[in-house]
Amino acid sequence: MVEAAKAAPQRIVYSEGEDPRVLRAVQSLVDDGVVQPILLGRRAQIAALVRDMGLRLDLGGAVQILDPAEDHDVFAPLVADYQRLAGRRGAPPDAAMRRIMRRPTVAAAMLLQSGQCDAAICGGTGDWWRHMQYLMPIVPRRPEVSRIFALSCLILQSGALFVCDTHMNLEPTAAQVAEMTGLAADAVRAFGIVPKAALMSHSSFGSSKSDSARRMRQALALIRAARPELEVDGEMHPDAALIETLRDRAVPDSRLHGTANLLVMPNLDAANISFNLLKAGADGLAIGPILLGMSKPIHVVVPSVTARGIVNISAVASMEAAHGLEAAPALGPEDSAA
Repeated sequence: MVEAAKAAPQRIVYSEGEDPRVLRAVQSLVDDGVVQPILLGRRAQIAALVRDMGLRLDLGGAVQILDPAEDHDVFAPLVADYQRLAGRRGAPPDAAMRRIMRRPTVAAAMLLQSGQCDAAICGGTGDWWRHMQYLMPIVPRRPEVSRIFALSCLILQSGALFVCDTHMNLEPTAAQVAEMTGLAADAVRAFGIVPKAALMSHSSFGSSKSDSARRMRQALALIRAARPELEVDGEMHPDAALIETLRDRAVPDSRLHGTANLLVMPNLDAANISFNLLKAGADGLAIGPILLGMSKPIHVVVPSVTARGIVNISAVASMEAAHGLEAAPALGPEDSAA
């Protein structure tokens, strides 16, 4: 991903410009020529951190700094648009400027919405969902999708494994499971990987009549009707998704071949718990969460993110900005290792 992003470095704004993880990530990205970074924060504080950390960032040159509390020429013109976008969500005119000044995620999202940057990376501190609440009135979902979904990836010794929806929807309907499977499959393909999707359940190919099992079977029917080209099957246990011989014992005629690389969970609890267990137990390299269905490239990192994780999501955002969210081109096979 990083190599692909070098072809067209994009302007990416980082809402938490005073976070040491962000600064380390930006140093790596600048060294590799991947992005044109914009850091939000206090200039003196960022300069002191760069010095104390022994970094070589060219502040004010290759690395732009914007301070929402000081750079009124940049942020004051955004107030009217922010009030228009968020006015019916508790942002009256007298509060709009204060929110831009004091909430970096709001400032970053407004820079993106106004076209002053190509992508935005937010979060990493505080409550993840609060950052989403700040940005969703500003950067909405694409008009053709019903919801925003979250796809998380682990790079393991055996290859890439994607899990959704890890952060957004508590109990998705069958139609929403079908929709997120299609969006997630497109995202997996943009990594240069052929998506192999498995719909997860406690039920194995019709063994349970529970509501959740029925919902996953309904989702499978919807997926096959809308996206017949996708390699997908379910509902199934996780071991059957990852081990073909177990799956073949249950259904020898499965349309899913080999090991699944996209695990679609029945609800948020299952997805988030499964992903974090895998991340801790398998010692994989995490990428994401990648927001699916957004109208512009913006992502919110989790508090546990590392500098390397910020580098990876920056490469994803750069590719999205360069090639468009609806049809990001697949990487070549030589780049598929992420």
